[in-house]
This record gives sequence, C-alpha cells and structure tokens, in this order.
Amino acid sequence: MNKGILMGGAIFAVAALAGASVMGLGTKGVGGAQTEAPAAIAQPVSVTAADLAPNGVYAGTVTKSGGFTGDVLEGSPDAPVTIIEYASLTCPHCAAFHERIYKPLKKSHIDTGKVNFIYRDFPLNNPAIAASIIARCGGEDRYLAFVDLFLSQQDQWTRAEDWMGELQKMAKFGGLGIDKINECLSDTPLGQSVIDRYRAGGEVFKVNSTPTVIINGKPYEGALNIDALTAFIDKKL
Repeated sequence: MNKGILMGGAIFAVAALAGASVMGLGTKGVGGAQTEAPAAIAQPVSVTAADLAPNGVYAGTVTKSGGFTGDVLEGSPDAPVTIIEYASLTCPHCAAFHERIYKPLKKSHIDTGKVNFIYRDFPLNNPAIAASIIARCGGEDRYLAFVDLFLSQQDQWTRAEDWMGELQKMAKFGGLGIDKINECLSDTPLGQSVIDRYRAGGEVFKVNSTPTVIINGKPYEGALNIDALTAFIDKKL
C-alpha cells in the first residue's frame, strides 16, 4: 500500500482552487513515488465529514463546468455487501488492485448483484488530483471509464516528463478537449469536492494509504488478493 499523510489536514488542488490554467499544474513526471501529498491550507466545508464519506452512495452535484462531484455506484443498490475503494490514480498498488482484484470481482460479484461497488478519489499528489478532476470533468456517465483508462495506462502518463500532456491526450479520446479540461481544473467547487472527499475519508474511515477497502462500513484488514477478498465477501452473502 502507498501511504500519504497530509500536512495541515488537507491537500491543495493546485491550480484548480487558485483558478489558474491547466499548465499551472506543472509537467514533470511523477515516477513511482506516492509517499507524500502536497501541503495545503485547509478549505472550509459547509457539511460534516460524515456527510461526505457515507457508507452508501454520495449523490453529489453537477458543477458549472459540467463536472460531477458524487459517487457512481456499480452493481445492485440492493446488494447485501457494499465495497468502497479509496484509491489514488498515480498509485501503482491501486493500478494492480484495479487489474487483479477489481476486474475479476466485477465479473463474479458486482455484475451479478452480490456487491455494490464505489470508487472514491484519494489523491496522493498533484498529478493524482489533476487526473481525478479530469475524470470527473467527463460527468457521471464517463467518470468510471476515465478512472479505468488512467489506472490501466498509469505507467504511460505518470512516467512521462509532460504528464499533463499525456493526460490531455488520453482525455481527448474520451471527448474532452483542452479548453474543457482547463475549465474543469479552474472549477473551484469541482476541485474542492476532491479535496473534501479526501479529508472525509481520512476522518471517517481513517484512510491513510491506498488502496484502502471499506466493506459494509468497516475497513477490510485481510490479505489484499482476489481469493482472500472474495472469501471474506462470500461469508457476508
């Protein structure tokens, strides 16, 4: 797991909260380091952490740029097991979880109605924040597709010297042009929603590393492999 303890209790959504353009985020490659997130000045929120990190679906809103701030549920809302994954799009362990655990679990348990699954952003550095905002920029219908794209192609963009340029290229295939990306990165409520969800995950579920898996409201502490996880889930069905 990759750990990210934040200074000051929050992370700064770089240029997004400052209203700067997309290139103000910087362009140097991020490599594999996911041990620290950038320091920040905490932003005020009008709701409690529990409101932002519920055990079920957080409905969220659509912001001025068209970005979506809420959860996207996969599976049946009536499933007996709810899994919440907190992950960072630049975390190699999260990419491995996505490929080796999430994808087979989707076939065996999520698509079959046994589990409802919620992915939540827990960005550990500025590139991860930018990627989370861009994924949300596609709206509710395209959010999870962008998450899948950024995790599946993580090595390609996180190791690039111009990581923002690589993200832009990927987003273009999903229908997001540079102007739209700039608009979303300058959308303060959209950027703040990512920050607030991070803080709430830490406060409510004590998340401090990625990936962290919450099952029916409690952190999963077993082995993080598909056999152990499915065995744990099946006992709750």
